[in-house]
Amino acid sequence: MVAAALAAGWFGATVTQNAAPQQTRVSSGVRPVGSPVTVPHAAKLRERLTEPPMPARGRNPFVFGSRVPSRASSFRDRSTEPDLAPPPAPVPLPPPLPVIRLSGIASDTTDGVTVFTAILNDNGALVFAKAGDKLSNGHSVVRVEELSVTIIDSAGVTQTIRLP
Repeated sequence: MVAAALAAGWFGATVTQNAAPQQTRVSSGVRPVGSPVTVPHAAKLRERLTEPPMPARGRNPFVFGSRVPSRASSFRDRSTEPDLAPPPAPVPLPPPLPVIRLSGIASDTTDGVTVFTAILNDNGALVFAKAGDKLSNGHSVVRVEELSVTIIDSAGVTQTIRLP
């Protein structure tokens, strides 16, 4: 019985000691109109507002930074000074050579004269051509020899194609 009384007293003292600080935290409720409000952490909050923000750690994929110009001399950064010399006129490129390949040469004797016929691959088409025949893209055959063919284009440029 004595032990129970001591335990009850001890628990009662603990409860009253814990309740006392809580009562001091509660404000009286009524304050005069001109009195400053004192909040215990207000000074710390004001101090945090004046500090510069800390940089965020890591990379946020939803926030994009400002763009940095790729070159220092962009079109907008140029001065309005006129160029000293105008740019050179573009040089026209020569037309591409036709894709004419010599596959073989056939010969035929007519009235004692040997006539050569060139077997050409003209842009994917197989063509049997003799001297004077026309090919694609304005090309024509000038002469056919035993191991080569000479062709000329519409501009007068000649080209000799030989057997490999």
